[in-house]
Amino acid sequence: MSAAILSPSNGSTGATGLTGLAGLTRTVLRLHRLALWLWAAYVAVTATMLLWLWGPGSSGWHITGKCVAGVMNACSATGPGAGTYTYLLSLTTSLITIVPAIAAVFAGGVLFGRELERGTASLAWTQSVPPARWLAAKLALPAAFLVVGTGILVALRRLVASGASGLPDNQWFTTGVYGALGPTAVALPLLGLALGALVAFIARRVIASACVSLALTGIVIAALDAIRGRLWSTATVTGDIHQGYRGFTGLLLDEGAVTGSGARVSDPLCVDDANCLARHNITGFYREFQPASHFWQLQLVETGILLALTALVTVAAFTLLRRRTA
Repeated sequence: MSAAILSPSNGSTGATGLTGLAGLTRTVLRLHRLALWLWAAYVAVTATMLLWLWGPGSSGWHITGKCVAGVMNACSATGPGAGTYTYLLSLTTSLITIVPAIAAVFAGGVLFGRELERGTASLAWTQSVPPARWLAAKLALPAAFLVVGTGILVALRRLVASGASGLPDNQWFTTGVYGALGPTAVALPLLGLALGALVAFIARRVIASACVSLALTGIVIAALDAIRGRLWSTATVTGDIHQGYRGFTGLLLDEGAVTGSGARVSDPLCVDDANCLARHNITGFYREFQPASHFWQLQLVETGILLALTALVTVAAFTLLRRRTA
């Protein structure tokens, strides 16, 4: 870890004190106090912007147009303060959704990669600090701060969304918003933390661990985005060639045309050309989607997947540590 863990005069009780939970906790907090203060500042600044959006920033503007799911720019915020509101709304959403990447880079680079590359981790294990307990403390403390900080931001973001639910940037099925409104925002950083630990034990290099951890976290996020629409039962709306679609609100998954036999095919883009529609035997159109009411079902299923992956990666990290230190 650092020279601080080797000297009894630094405030600890020496090797014996370090074997206890309190000693390990103090050591980890002292070693990574800069990261802790940066995280506290990150949460405080983001929370301040969210509180402004929920309070003073929610007045002075209004929604223009009718918000229709799947239709770009159907409605927007206009009036005094609207520009600032929409900018900060997008910014705070991004600040919440990039936390998993931050956790992965921190774990792979600073939390584990640096100590394994310099050999200070091995030095700590010789000071009567069992490797498994060392790893548990190094994971548990950052995890606790991540859960508390991200949980606060998600709760505030949901308050902001409830205050202007008609805006696209406050609807969960709008691109980039889903990951800031539910428990997946808390579970993903934990997976990033665990991935960082596992990769660091394999690579044992700061830069390599940080980059690979970031890449793996991005792959997980992309994979979840790809399968999200199939994690729960879907709904379908249809319309004939004259009336078009019936209204729907939710995450669009698929759309196309329906033939006279009931088969679903790609939209031939005939628009209002009757001859073209007849030539392709098109009798109607369909859209498959996840209804807006399925938000919590999707969030809970996805959170369960993330927690299961986190548990597997954590077990793998402990297993690898035990083999390396046997």
